[in-house]
Amino acid sequence: MSISKDQIKNKFVSILGEDNVSTDPVDLISHGYVSKGLEAKYKDVEFKASFLITPRNKDDVIQIVKYCNENKIPIIPRCAATSLAGQVVPVKDNSVLMDFGRHMNKIKEINIEEEFIIVEPGVQFLDIQDELSKYGYQFQAEPGSAFYCQAAGMVGNNASGATSHKYGTTGDFVNHLEVVLANGDVINVGHRSGVVKSVAGYDLVSLFVGSEGTLGIFTEITLKIGRIPKNEITMVVSYSSLDDCWKCVQEIKKEGEENLNIELFEYADSMTLNGINAHFKWLKKRGYKRLKVKKRQGTILIKLVGQDLDKQVKIIEEIANREDLYEKLPKIQIFKEAWDQSMLWKGRHNAGPSIARSMNPPPDPRMYIPMVLDIAVPPNKIINFIKTSKELSSKYGILPITFGHFLDGNVHLIAAITINDETLERAREFQKILLDKVFNEYGGTITAEHGVGLWKQSQLKKEYSEETVDIMRKIKDLFDPNHILNPGKMAVDEIPEIANLEGIGE
Repeated sequence: MSISKDQIKNKFVSILGEDNVSTDPVDLISHGYVSKGLEAKYKDVEFKASFLITPRNKDDVIQIVKYCNENKIPIIPRCAATSLAGQVVPVKDNSVLMDFGRHMNKIKEINIEEEFIIVEPGVQFLDIQDELSKYGYQFQAEPGSAFYCQAAGMVGNNASGATSHKYGTTGDFVNHLEVVLANGDVINVGHRSGVVKSVAGYDLVSLFVGSEGTLGIFTEITLKIGRIPKNEITMVVSYSSLDDCWKCVQEIKKEGEENLNIELFEYADSMTLNGINAHFKWLKKRGYKRLKVKKRQGTILIKLVGQDLDKQVKIIEEIANREDLYEKLPKIQIFKEAWDQSMLWKGRHNAGPSIARSMNPPPDPRMYIPMVLDIAVPPNKIINFIKTSKELSSKYGILPITFGHFLDGNVHLIAAITINDETLERAREFQKILLDKVFNEYGGTITAEHGVGLWKQSQLKKEYSEETVDIMRKIKDLFDPNHILNPGKMAVDEIPEIANLEGIGE
């Protein structure tokens, strides 16, 4: 027997109250679309969400999940929607967007002695950092979306970013999860404490980390925390050629951790530096001091922390200025003031929007097509992959913008093209060839940070064997037999047609 939307809404209101249930199209669209610009690109695609709900506590979540499971109503758990692979885009009729940012956004406990923090799913990452900083602590696996993201989204996507080479990913810091399963049962996995090691049974924490809301809904999260480094300084080392830049990287890596304490170690091409400078220009218009980085083909941005910073800077300068090693010596800038460093790294974190700002107005109608945003290859192969991507881009008439994390092999590639049928077809061909090289020549992955979500499902089936993907489906069937939790994602359901419209698919 089918159930009407009015019946569903009335049930939700009886559980949550009128103020926490919305069917307003503006609310649904603003919470169900993500930064891919779905509404602009696919105007003929029917939007599937029917309800936006904001649970107040765990009991609300349990009641809603039980009701939805009994009636096979899809639920999309949602935090800040900063994910870039369509994780929160609804693909089934009558989908329910369950948003945690409004009510379930509290820090429940900070334990400095055991070094952990317990939070609700919708707490902002910056709120975690602000509160921990009062004790000289921080959450060390800072995501690329640090200025906006929330706790459960970080865990659900196993978020990471520029600090991952040193500290690890979000999953490395998750001690405990309270999870509401698809039938409404609640389980606790891991340890709600500061325990450092455990091999007690299957590692269910790791199973839920990165599951993108497809296996369960997090209602409480326990995270490890660490001390904030006492001192820091940022260097920008810019070479005229990518080859010289890579030589410097190799020499710095040889120096190792014995004499250098590197927290951030980033690569940026000239277009990315344009974006960072555009960010600085934007700040100046609002009355702040103007900063500027030297624009060259291969640039390393380095944050050094800890003791003996002058000694560390001298080591980098000596490596970077070896006349016997490079065709041309670099331009080196040193940022010592805390505000200057903060603005530089904020410009790097916001590289995508900053690049767009630097190209506005563009010479012709352009659109950023994040076709291969998030490739990772073995770190020793990253320079060859960057060269390959730029050569292929040139062949297919695509403007490539590359930046990323040198020490963990993660490259973000943004391709800007003029939108028409011919260029879109070229872009898809470019993408197919490049991804084939990622898998077959480089032993890499389609996603180091952004996840599979909706857009990358077809590529996941190329990265892994059908037998491996089938095991993932069986895990999904075990935890969510009715497939109500974030359906149409992670290649564990039938892949919806909309997934292939993006061009990330076949």
